[in-house]
Amino acid sequence: MKKFLFIILIIAFGSVANAQGVFCLGPKVGYNSNKLTDNVDSIQSSIKSSFQFGAFVRLGSKVYIQPEANYQVSESTLSKSIGTVVQSQDITIKSLKIPALIGVKLISNGAFNLRLLAGPAVTFIIDKQLNPSQMNELWPIQSVDDIKNSAWSVQMGAGVDVLFMTLDVRYEMGIDNIYKGSSDMQLKNNIFNVSLGFKLL
Repeated sequence: MKKFLFIILIIAFGSVANAQGVFCLGPKVGYNSNKLTDNVDSIQSSIKSSFQFGAFVRLGSKVYIQPEANYQVSESTLSKSIGTVVQSQDITIKSLKIPALIGVKLISNGAFNLRLLAGPAVTFIIDKQLNPSQMNELWPIQSVDDIKNSAWSVQMGAGVDVLFMTLDVRYEMGIDNIYKGSSDMQLKNNIFNVSLGFKLL
């Protein structure tokens, strides 16, 4: 899967040479609704809201590429019921996310564009927090060292441009297991994102 993502990256950036001379860039801010999914039946995960902000570059006309760099905060709560007692742990992940998206404009009419886009994203985790930081010995996440420092994902969605504003709605599917502890747990981060950007150039 990772080799496939690298091929997509090469194709995307290789298409810059055919970008038709269309270029724009700008800042963006976004709302995230994310959930850490796991393969342990006894552990449930909640959906939480968070935020992101960053910048994007768009190159191309009808077909375009859109690399981005976004600072993102993801939060989730894992919980497990043991009889009448519920154990829970809040996980906060702060990261730098770099998507490399390929898009196509379904409607391109000067001040208004309707777009589809998809592509891989790599996440570099820069801070990890657990609350509480220590659980009993049966809990799979014993420390922040049990969470990896990077992960791959795939983003897909649609966007609308109106004048200098650009609105994207995306779903991000985690494909890497970000858990590296001693148990057999698989932990992936899945995110629904709505972002608003402003084309400065």
